[in-house]
Amino acid sequence: MFRFKQFRVTDDGATMRVGTDGVLVAALAPTLPRGRILDIGTGCGVVALILAQHNPNSTVDAVEIDGQSAAVAAQNFANSPWSERLRVFGTSAQEFARTASGYDLIVSNPPFFADSLKSPHEKRNLARHNDSLTFDELATAVKQLLSPEGRFTAILPCNEADTLAETARNKGLFLLNSCNIYSKPQGNALRKVITMGSMETVETKISELYIHNSDGSFSEQYRSLTSDLYLWEK
Repeated sequence: MFRFKQFRVTDDGATMRVGTDGVLVAALAPTLPRGRILDIGTGCGVVALILAQHNPNSTVDAVEIDGQSAAVAAQNFANSPWSERLRVFGTSAQEFARTASGYDLIVSNPPFFADSLKSPHEKRNLARHNDSLTFDELATAVKQLLSPEGRFTAILPCNEADTLAETARNKGLFLLNSCNIYSKPQGNALRKVITMGSMETVETKISELYIHNSDGSFSEQYRSLTSDLYLWEK
């Protein structure tokens, strides 16, 4: 059981468990005054829960192809303060996109390994290998599901984020914001959070976020970003 300031999450048996990537993509996603939000590949549901907290006047739907994970997410949603605004659909993003549309914000922590050695654990493969949801399929589904003025935010390793951005561009989704995520000031970026939309901009906004200081302690930047989520010690 993971305890956040305003909710709790259990991730036992879920493909996508509680982790820094999910917290980052949810915390860095745009907020809405009011609207419809979709979390693709929700796993235990932590991303959808953070989105519900950050967007109090919006509804949050989530899709999850793994049945056990969808059940875990549904239980976490039911136990949250925002149960009336959260729903989970036990299906694939591709199938869901055939009948749904009009989301103002779509967020995803998608699988990204392709043609690589797989784990003997099937659930871990489902969460991290993109056999069940390629970047082309994800971009196609997002384009179908997104409203004309909507935004799509995803977190991936840097090279894979660039690949998804290029794939999505071919579908008519354009890069608006890009945030490079570093563990410490020294070293290369480990992740990238990208936000895309249907209208092309003259210049993409580029930013950086450091999770830790040089001594390994959490940076003030990360503490500020997650101040309404974690019970940070003074």
